[in-house]
Amino acid sequence: MARRAVLVKTPGDAIIADVVENLDHPIEYVRRILEKLERCRRARGDAQVRIGVLGRAECPNYLIEHITEDLSGQKSIHPDAAYSGSTHRELAPRHIEETRNWSSEEMNITAVSALIGRLRSRSS
Repeated sequence: MARRAVLVKTPGDAIIADVVENLDHPIEYVRRILEKLERCRRARGDAQVRIGVLGRAECPNYLIEHITEDLSGQKSIHPDAAYSGSTHRELAPRHIEETRNWSSEEMNITAVSALIGRLRSRSS
């Protein structure tokens, strides 16, 4: 039986690891995010993810960002795409602009990869 969606305000600095216990399908959710991060990294360079702090606690939307570095070593963060946490389909670009929706903290691809490893080892 499907659970009813719970709309909550997640702490503004939350990362995936902070909310993983509330997720409907944590391994699949994190796996899909990792897939998007890897695709972004291949296309644009280093990637990271921020979760939505407004919305459904059991499958928050997420924002993939890519990081560029100029010749002086200065890093810049650029939004790549926002995704639905329930379907993992890309959301309209206007969702990216809703900055109050996105966590102030992010997880890089290495941290997300480590998180899925921990989740998989717990489930076996």
